[in-house]
Amino acid sequence: MTVVSWAGCLCFAAYYSGLDAVAGISAGTAVDHGVHGATGRLFATGDDLGRTGVYGLAVASLAACVVLRRRHGVRVLPGSVVLFAACCSFVDSHIFWPRGVLTMLAFAVAFALLTVAASRPAEDAREPGRLTNP
Repeated sequence: MTVVSWAGCLCFAAYYSGLDAVAGISAGTAVDHGVHGATGRLFATGDDLGRTGVYGLAVASLAACVVLRRRHGVRVLPGSVVLFAACCSFVDSHIFWPRGVLTMLAFAVAFALLTVAASRPAEDAREPGRLTNP
């Protein structure tokens, strides 16, 4: 599951950076040089790249939550639920006001909840008789 999370992180890093390059740098350069007809297609391509990146982030997040659940038990579920909701909202809100800003706050809350849940020793959360990855 950890490798799945890493793969999702790689997907997010590559594709969301592509969104920034295409929609930000390329479209901005086209507008600066008076090429207004191309910007719509550049933004559409950037949105496709960003959406794929966010799906990668969702896969990485869910896989990480599965690993945390195995190590720390059900106490990671509240953070996992908030993180999943933030990923769903991030697909089309990005960072734009107001929903995008609330989505970023939800990510912060989710990561805080997961950090607190995982801060106690893993032995406290293990269920008796259940094998978990060390």
